[in-house]
Amino acid sequence: MTEPLARPDASSAPHDGAPDPCRPVRLVADDGAVLTFCAHGGHVLGWSPAGGEERLWLSRDTGCGPGTAVRGGIPVIWPQFAARGDGPRHGVVRDRAWEVLQAGTDDRGAATARLRLVSDGTTTPYPHAFTLHLDAVAVGAELSVRLWVRSEGTAPLTFTAALHTYLRVSSTADARLTGLEGRTAEANDGSGSTVLPQGPLPVVGPVDVAVAGVEPGTQGAVVLRDPVLGATVLTADGFGSRVVWNPGPGGAPGDVHPGGEGEFVCVEPAQLEPVTLSPGGEWTGCQVLRADAPA
Repeated sequence: MTEPLARPDASSAPHDGAPDPCRPVRLVADDGAVLTFCAHGGHVLGWSPAGGEERLWLSRDTGCGPGTAVRGGIPVIWPQFAARGDGPRHGVVRDRAWEVLQAGTDDRGAATARLRLVSDGTTTPYPHAFTLHLDAVAVGAELSVRLWVRSEGTAPLTFTAALHTYLRVSSTADARLTGLEGRTAEANDGSGSTVLPQGPLPVVGPVDVAVAGVEPGTQGAVVLRDPVLGATVLTADGFGSRVVWNPGPGGAPGDVHPGGEGEFVCVEPAQLEPVTLSPGGEWTGCQVLRADAPA
């Protein structure tokens, strides 16, 4: 049964009996950075840099429960991105409970969560054996999120992946993206490609495009510039593309609260070229978000 997701500042104490995978867990680093997650979907729900405001967006109308993906935060997309394959859209791991291996502060005082999902009968119709780990660490002005995949079967494991990051904006009409100017962008609906214009890009939709061949690390930084919140800088390693999505006025899914489409833009690292692992093989993709204060 789908239930509304509790607010990210809700108590992290479990209900009586078994812990509720939809219960938000709020971790505070020694310097004040905040990381909020839930076990359902291995899902990062929120992040505030030390001394700053929330930088991720979460729909007030999202549901949470078996077979239902949380709308907002950072959903884990695996082993299929969107409809690029013959399996379930956006894969089979964002709508089921993961195991929490660690939740607290590490020896640096950083807010740290580690979650794991091991394939079982609930991950059908994807028949391959796998283990996923998600590590999220918030400290200072940064949030790092690392996805690790291991092939556990006797046959090759092929997948695509993304960290479907919903970045909060004060207004999509005023926010701008830099770092993708002049790049060739492929429409995710298969309708073709276009060359993005030079200069800062508006984030108001409808827009749903993927830019391939982005350099890893700081050389491939994409920056969301918001006049109120400041800049959010996204860098990544292991993911060969960046996806930008905003549904535009009137185009939002039903679990986006009214007007919510004007409060976020998805800027996500994605691996859209299939990765194939031999038995026992491993793959890692990581993104880092850094918050800068308003100029």
